Parts: sequence; C-alpha cells; structure tokens
Amino acid sequence: MTMRGAVIVRSHDLVVKETPIPEIGPGDVLVKVKACGVCKTDIHIYEGTFPAALPLIPGHEFSGEVAAVGPGVEGIDVGDKVIVDPNVSCGKCYYCRTARRHFCANWEGMGLTMDGAYAEYVRAPASVVYEMPDGMSFEEGAFTEPVACCVHGIRKLGIGAGDAVAIFGMGPIGLIHAQLAGASGASQVIAVDMVRERLAKAEELGIDAVIDATEADPVEAIRDLTHGLGADAVIEATGNPAVLRRSIQAVGPLGKILVFGVAPQTAETSLRPFDVYRKEITIVGSFTNPYSMEPAIRLISSGTVKVRPLITHRLGIESALRAFEIVKNRLEGVIKVMIRP
Repeated sequence: MTMRGAVIVRSHDLVVKETPIPEIGPGDVLVKVKACGVCKTDIHIYEGTFPAALPLIPGHEFSGEVAAVGPGVEGIDVGDKVIVDPNVSCGKCYYCRTARRHFCANWEGMGLTMDGAYAEYVRAPASVVYEMPDGMSFEEGAFTEPVACCVHGIRKLGIGAGDAVAIFGMGPIGLIHAQLAGASGASQVIAVDMVRERLAKAEELGIDAVIDATEADPVEAIRDLTHGLGADAVIEATGNPAVLRRSIQAVGPLGKILVFGVAPQTAETSLRPFDVYRKEITIVGSFTNPYSMEPAIRLISSGTVKVRPLITHRLGIESALRAFEIVKNRLEGVIKVMIRP
C-alpha cells in the first residue's frame, strides 16, 4: 500500500509522490498525520545547508491519530489522538544515562535521519508518542515540539520574578518565548522585530511593548523602556549573528542572554569580551527539547501558551514547496504554516 509524501530527493529537489506506507515493527506505532508545522529546519534541509539523510520525507512538528501498533506496544491503541516527539534517543549511551539525552551518541530525528510527517503516515517508536488531551486540536498538538524546545530554553535562561525580558525576533518561536517569559514571572516583555505584522501579533497576544527595528534603534529603545538599566534577560530568536552582538548591548549588568535562533553552522560573530566581563553577562545556549514535552502539552492545553493565533497558512502536502517559499521570504504576513495531509 502507498501514501502521498513530499520527498526531498537531493538538495533543491523535492517531489510529491506515492511512496510506501511505513512498515512498523516491535515497539512501533503507525500514526496517520493530521497536522504538521513547517519549520525553517525543513527549508535548510531542502537547500542543503542542514545535514540530513537524503532522500527523506521532512517534517518533525506533528500530531495525528494512531493507525496501527506493533508487537509489545502497551497503553497506546488504534484511534488514539497523539503527539510525537521527533527526537529518538537510545537510552544506553553515556549522555542518555546522565540525563542529557538530547546529546545522545546514537540520536535519530524524525524528519532528519528518518522519515518525517510531510506524508499521510509516519512510523514512530512508542517511547516518543504522547496522548493528546481532550479538547486539544491536532494543529495545537503540532505545536508541542516547538513549544517544548522553548520551554527548555526558558529553563536554561532562568527568568526571575519581576525581570524585564527582551526578545529579538517575533516569528513563531519568538512569540512562544514571549508568552513563556510572561508566564515565568517577567514583569515586562519587550518584542523586537522588523515586520509590522509580527509586532501586531505580539500586541494581540498581550506583549507589554513592541519595537519596530526599522524605525528605532532597538538597544536604545530597550534601555528607554527599562529606565536606562537594560534588560535582565534577552532571548535571541533570529539566528542572525549580528543580533547576538545587539543582545549583548541590550542586556544590563548581571544579565543573561539565551542564544536560541539557529545560525548557519559556518556563521561567526564578534563581541567585546570587556562587555561580558564588566557586566558579568551570562550567555547560554539551548538545543532541542529534552524532558519538556509534557510541560509543553500542559501549557498549550491550559491556554497559557496560545498557539492557534500563530497559524496564518494551511496547505496540503502537494504545496510543500510553496510553503517553503512563503516561510523563507516572509510572504503574505506569514507566521506559521501548517501542512494538512
């Protein structure tokens, strides 16, 4: 039996075609995909700038319905609505056994090293399948992985009660971070972007202040909004190395910076070590979503993090290339594109 799937055959070569429905083995679950978010990582794979095992069906932000279960699977039944963590760790290596499974020596990623969810069906190990709460839509469920990544970042950043938090980049990740910052106790959340529609979405979500970087110097504006002190914490969610330099300028003494945006692997930036020394700045990174899927599900289900307003486009599998074009070029006021098989 076959299914429709969008296959990246090689760099800049994506074909929507009939492909075999995945076979499942012991411990596996076959999921009928209901919604899959488009991530910039998918585009980087298509363009050949992010390592992946081609040919490959991309897509790692998804939810669906269980179509079949393999031998040995317990607690998951056909017809269950589920969310899937695309990161598969071995559970046996040094990192897995020291609570650092996101650095697993034998890591596999759905949509990266194994086929993902730009398809009608996807195979997933039962160990990474989560039950979807009643009342949660499939589209909301598909946001769980990016929200979980942001939860991990927020935990690394350690926002304190009453902190002023500035976020560079109001794409879907920045908008999720902004909501999490407020829920973590920030007294002031400041959104920075160059796209008016994204700043308007931040205002719609109740973010305290927005800065249009095309009209004002964001560092000066952040200092004005914080009475000259600078932000207590800054989240860099653009992946632009130049913005990291601006983040260092925008943060105040004893401030913390979260490097969350994914810059190209070859990108470099310069900074003034004196600034880090003099202001005692802490710079932290954040990689994937270890141990944060369950909290993300609760945050979405409770409405603490609102994800439905972030969806601007819904397209079918056959429009995968169009989805890439819209996201890459920020067309049509895009924030988040959902692929609906």
